[in-house]
Amino acid sequence: MTEQHNLHQRQQLLVKILTFLSNGGNFDQAKQLFDQEFANVDVAEITAAERELIANGLDPREIQKLCNVHVALFKDAIAPGKPTAAFDTPGHPVYTLKLENKIIDSLINDELLSCLKKWQQDGSENDYLKRMRHALKDLLTIDRHYARKENTLFPLMDKYGITAPPKVMWGVDDDIRGYIKKACQLVDQQPLPDKYVIEAAVEKAAQEVLAMIVKEEDIMLPMLAEVATPADWARVRADEDSIGYTLISPPINWQPTEQELADAANKPTNSALGQQFNEIAKQLAATDAQVNQITQRNHQEPAANLPVDPQARIDLATGQLSPEELIAIFKLLPVDLTFVDAADQVRWYSDIPDRIFPRTKSVIGRSVYNCHPPKAQPKVKKILTSFHEGTSDREEFWFSLHGERFIHLEYIAVRREDGTYLGCLEVGQDATYLRSLKDEKRR
Repeated sequence: MTEQHNLHQRQQLLVKILTFLSNGGNFDQAKQLFDQEFANVDVAEITAAERELIANGLDPREIQKLCNVHVALFKDAIAPGKPTAAFDTPGHPVYTLKLENKIIDSLINDELLSCLKKWQQDGSENDYLKRMRHALKDLLTIDRHYARKENTLFPLMDKYGITAPPKVMWGVDDDIRGYIKKACQLVDQQPLPDKYVIEAAVEKAAQEVLAMIVKEEDIMLPMLAEVATPADWARVRADEDSIGYTLISPPINWQPTEQELADAANKPTNSALGQQFNEIAKQLAATDAQVNQITQRNHQEPAANLPVDPQARIDLATGQLSPEELIAIFKLLPVDLTFVDAADQVRWYSDIPDRIFPRTKSVIGRSVYNCHPPKAQPKVKKILTSFHEGTSDREEFWFSLHGERFIHLEYIAVRREDGTYLGCLEVGQDATYLRSLKDEKRR
């Protein structure tokens, strides 16, 4: 039996087991079948199997619901990734992510759950309730940890054709944000709800966060370690500070050494695991033309920043501006701007100091659909389809963000004078202050 044939058999067996679970099959039976057939399994095989389920029509949100089940099924058999010295260097994105995870783990186990247990045992002890409230507010800052992952690591996974894990993981991230927010609301509610209601909400949030740590470190990072280059990690590091960190100070700057860059240049493009995963991904992508095109396009390195002639002028029909003037103006506008071209690829965003939603340079050239969590993708698809077909030119939304900011969003079709579709301009504005204005103030 050839190695390729054996790989195909393993893949189909994994798909069979995951399909059995997605159809409501018994976990113990699935675990027994897995243990009989597999001594170990690579993270690439797991994610490729999940991707095949998605390619065959399973909603990514269904895999999202089973994500913890998949981790429990495979956890003891996952082959460890190869250690990389740079990952243990302060300032490296992997080092930073793991450091945050250690602190988050300690916050949950040593403070939040410990205080919950003591509060349950002694309901008159308000100090434990106060500490739980404080711990949950600290846990809310995990949003920055997830936002950094979604805006720097997910684009890197897209670049190498690893498209299924981000779809699933982003949806789980959003669920976790909701679980933590719910727990915060319950412990702040007056009068307090039943103790067991609070206990269930706090434990649910804690369990999901801890499970995500396993997914990040045992599945996502080993896969990235197989395909990402030192130059890739340098680009990730360059984008991190604009998003922020969870429960740690901004790390020191990190850059790959000349030796690391030289070693990477002499290394084959894909390791055995990378080749294995990408071969499976190519076969699956044959039925998914959009993903295949994105993968090929994103494999190209971004162009270097070229020097701009300070004397150059850009004709804007109603006047001329230099590139320097144009960039400065965009940075001062009180709105977030993002432009998505006619191929639904992100091409530009305004780099203002306090964006409503974070953007990094890694997003440039990425499919706009992969820049949104799974639950939002159908709505994005509907809007852009209506723009492409010419049945709509504008969509408008407004909502409260974290109960503190009132956000107004517009999606506007950009067209030539003859109606040809050029792309979509997203305009976001924090309208909290504007809503508070009263009476008049004239010049």
